[in-house]
Amino acid sequence: MPWVPHGMSVYAGHIRTFNREIRLYILAMLISFLNIGVFQVLYNLYLDRLGLHEDFLGTLNAVTTVSLAAASLMIGPVVNRFGPRRVILWGFVCFSLVSTVQAFNTSAIVILAFGALQGISTSFFVNPTNVLVLDYSAAHNRQYAISVVYSAQAVAGTLGNLGGGLAPRLIAAFIPTLAVGSIPSYRVTLLIGVGIAAFALIPLARMRAADGESRTEIVGLRQPSHPESRKSAVGKEIRRDFSVFVIAGGLLAVASGAVVPFYNVYLKRLGASTQTVGYIFAGAALFAAVIGLIGPVLAEKFGALRTILALRVMSAPFFAAMIFAPSLLFAIPAHVVRTTSVSASWPLDATFIADLLPPRQRAYVFSIRSVVWNAAWAVTSIISGQLIRSTNSYTGPFIIYAVFVTLSVIVFQVYFQRRVTARAAAAAATAAK
Repeated sequence: MPWVPHGMSVYAGHIRTFNREIRLYILAMLISFLNIGVFQVLYNLYLDRLGLHEDFLGTLNAVTTVSLAAASLMIGPVVNRFGPRRVILWGFVCFSLVSTVQAFNTSAIVILAFGALQGISTSFFVNPTNVLVLDYSAAHNRQYAISVVYSAQAVAGTLGNLGGGLAPRLIAAFIPTLAVGSIPSYRVTLLIGVGIAAFALIPLARMRAADGESRTEIVGLRQPSHPESRKSAVGKEIRRDFSVFVIAGGLLAVASGAVVPFYNVYLKRLGASTQTVGYIFAGAALFAAVIGLIGPVLAEKFGALRTILALRVMSAPFFAAMIFAPSLLFAIPAHVVRTTSVSASWPLDATFIADLLPPRQRAYVFSIRSVVWNAAWAVTSIISGQLIRSTNSYTGPFIIYAVFVTLSVIVFQVYFQRRVTARAAAAAATAAK
């Protein structure tokens, strides 16, 4: 594949053109997602040790994601009013405070209440990411900028996963009273993750933003309002693009909500230790970071649409295999491939739809997709948690995953392939004139 070295050389050239704000934001993501990586590995295991099992985990996930979805309804107007940098900054502050409280919680009711607050703060911390990168990057390197940001999150998640898996054993070595796998050892590890991640406030606070201006005005994208355009063919096409993008994301959310909230517990039930779960999550995040970085190179070689679809569908066979043969032999690659498909496809997905929609629509489409994503995730996690608890099996969730990933890919492919073909034909016609 001689195109790979050339592609990476081009990639390095794009990275050198990133401005100060993008570089600071990448640094902030490298630090802040350490906490998310630690919680990803340990928090469900912490709750499991408290006697709160899959049925409760499903309910907690639903509460968190419904709150996230509700908050997402405000993301579009709030980001356009205050700018994505300030929204992310204050969202992260709230997220860190809530995470600290969650590390101490033992009451199911209190955990659910703060789960709702965690969903709201997560919405303001994470959802404006695509908008921020699109605003602070030039058109020629935005796909690379988003890929680097997502890969930075994956790398930080890798370190957090490793820390979450290894720290309880290291803590026990220095403080024997905090036995490996005990509630106190989990709690101390979660708090260490929050403390380290708090340093992300420094680069976030140093990012420049134009106070008092809307997001679109900051980057010179103020556009006149044309209500009559809503009735035009272009307006209808934009609404169709918007709707299909959101629907495809919703189907993917149903698939993810069925398995992701419980997957570390599933690995434990297959015989993996806490340390092994940390290694699995870390390995998956590291692999995702690498593949995520070369996503734009693949998209330039094979086309963005084809690359997105290939990345998304490749996890379905592994989950289908576990319906018939539940074992670590399939469970580990299933997690690696699923994590990689998310990390590598989201940046391409974001820039793909950004190229189709007008600038002022971008914040809203990411906001509405987040609402649908989290609502679908919430409902599915409740159903899946109850299904696992009642059948003592993960077969149902794996069926849901395989079916809905496939449906999402089909919807995205059928509609946007037509759009890509139409745009290519229009460009050819214009060039021929």
